[in-house]
Amino acid sequence: MSLTAEPLSEFLGAEIKGLDLSRPIDAAARSELLELFWRHKVVVIRGQDVDPDGFIRYAEAFGPIEPFFISAYNLPSHPQIYVLSNVRKDGKPIGRDGAGTHWHSDSTFTEKPSSVTLLHGVEVPARGGDTLFADTADAYDRLDPATKALIEGRRAIHRYQRKEFVFSGDRAVDEAERSEIERLKALRLAEEAAAMPSPTAQRSNREPDRLHPLVRTHPVTGRKALYLNDEMTVGIEGMPDAEAVPLLHRLCEVATAPDRVLRFKWRQGDVVAWDNAATVHTATFTPPDEPRVMHRLTVEGTVPV
Repeated sequence: MSLTAEPLSEFLGAEIKGLDLSRPIDAAARSELLELFWRHKVVVIRGQDVDPDGFIRYAEAFGPIEPFFISAYNLPSHPQIYVLSNVRKDGKPIGRDGAGTHWHSDSTFTEKPSSVTLLHGVEVPARGGDTLFADTADAYDRLDPATKALIEGRRAIHRYQRKEFVFSGDRAVDEAERSEIERLKALRLAEEAAAMPSPTAQRSNREPDRLHPLVRTHPVTGRKALYLNDEMTVGIEGMPDAEAVPLLHRLCEVATAPDRVLRFKWRQGDVVAWDNAATVHTATFTPPDEPRVMHRLTVEGTVPV
């Protein structure tokens, strides 16, 4: 059966139909999948009843799986899988809570950032927990010529910093949700103050800075795209911070203009994959009484150029 793609929006993303992830993917289906993936940049396969082995097998269709640099939240039975969750057992989180709540491409603070990220919705909340996506190739194309000239050949400074207790990268949060976020943030900070720092807090600001181009060329499609991480890009090489920091924020605002953002609403069993060289994404708020368990895999990337 040939695969089909139904757009998730007018500008980004597609739902892929014709794949059952409980079964191996043959060479012809893999070729179709990759062609659709590089074209749409964010792809979802809805409602999959897939175990960790099947999830890993699907991820391997995109390339070799890489380990996450912090192993504390790995799935014990399948340590390749990183667990994201707000669920607690015996008072301790079963996965990393509040991760990725800012606009970013994954692992930009490493030498070879992840090329593809995949999430499997193992337990999906009835309220909250959306993931937002934006197309950074489209964002580059929309820049004015003067800005393109300003950033051409420039390298941004990427630094690993913990961002666990932000809880939402959504810029359209209403006052009720903002108050809920602030209450939860205060609770989690108080818990941390009374205990050992989390694994991510222990590594914050201790990884070496990385320099990556502000405009990267896609290793497969050849398109130029902005390469952004709103919280972990701290400056621009050779540019005073007073100029660099506002410029970085302006570029991210261009990329994540509300009318260019895909809001993905999860359903149970969904498996989403996205292209880190052509998109940015952010998690949004999940209320603490709404259980959320996500399994995450990432695929090896190359040095951005």
